[in-house]
Amino acid sequence: MDISNLPEKLQEPAAVDVPSEDSPAGGEVRRSFSDPRSQRSRTLTNTVSPRLPGVPVRYGVHSIQNQRSEMEDAHRAVLGAACCSPSLRAQAERWLGNLSYFSVFDGHGGSRAAEFSSDRLFSLLVENRDELHAEPELALQKAFAQTEADWLTLARQEDLMDGTTAAVVVVDRMAGRCIVGNVGDSEVMLGGRSPDGSIYAQALTEVHHCKRSHEESQRIQDLGGRVWHGRLGHPKISPQVLSLSVSRAIGDLFFKDDKFTGGMASGLTADPYIRSAEVCQGRLQHEFLLIGCDGLWDTVSYEQAAALVLEKLGEGEEPQAISEALVRVARDAGSMDNITVMVVAF
Repeated sequence: MDISNLPEKLQEPAAVDVPSEDSPAGGEVRRSFSDPRSQRSRTLTNTVSPRLPGVPVRYGVHSIQNQRSEMEDAHRAVLGAACCSPSLRAQAERWLGNLSYFSVFDGHGGSRAAEFSSDRLFSLLVENRDELHAEPELALQKAFAQTEADWLTLARQEDLMDGTTAAVVVVDRMAGRCIVGNVGDSEVMLGGRSPDGSIYAQALTEVHHCKRSHEESQRIQDLGGRVWHGRLGHPKISPQVLSLSVSRAIGDLFFKDDKFTGGMASGLTADPYIRSAEVCQGRLQHEFLLIGCDGLWDTVSYEQAAALVLEKLGEGEEPQAISEALVRVARDAGSMDNITVMVVAF
């Protein structure tokens, strides 16, 4: 994620939970970050990709720091009780029951907002699991709003100026649907092979980016905000000095608090795009979800990504290997940003 000249601050790397080689299949993927001793083209990945007979959901995730000076991406994946190993089933049942959860967060101006949001948003859904099962779209929208409020409270206390995009999917395998929410330019794609043999690739998210969305530019201007060369400008400081590439994000206190904006609206919001979609209904062969930050989508099209995933699934490759292949394709195509890719196969 690109950002210009946010106020300097000290960033301490958060702890990382990396499953060992013998971790139980179906465990939780949390996050990864950079080692300050080696900050170029580092590969940072921590994943458990289940290989259990009859498990209806498999996933893999891969992250690289690439050419950025910091790793600011975070991710989290939790399988539902019906999809994980017996040793983790009781814990999964306490969390979201049979619902599975997958998410990618792309921070800017630091990693703290992405790390915080990857934990907090999931925790809020667990706390409100009854509402999540009854009204999932509403529950996800509330979780986004509360995550934003909680982060801004912490940011005011600790003078934290960073922000993050988010792409979140809750999969109800038994009901045959998923609920998707996003802010910013991290995206979710549904893919597979249609009955006629053609490649199916559909974005399930919106891109909240002034340069790529006329609607977002218009929304910002209608609120009194500034759009400058396809970027969201700070309402008080010259956008040549301070601007954002995304128009929706969690955090970014400097664009939202009256102390820094002088009471003027920037147009930046954490209000997510929410939708539901059918999955696992038998319409598609080799059906999958692909969740990625802009480090992927800036250089790889939906069609290219879908073609690669389908080719690899057809060859019997696991989602973990496929996520690694997609990261390589994006990097080799010229992406210099942090890249995080999560592949969920049904």
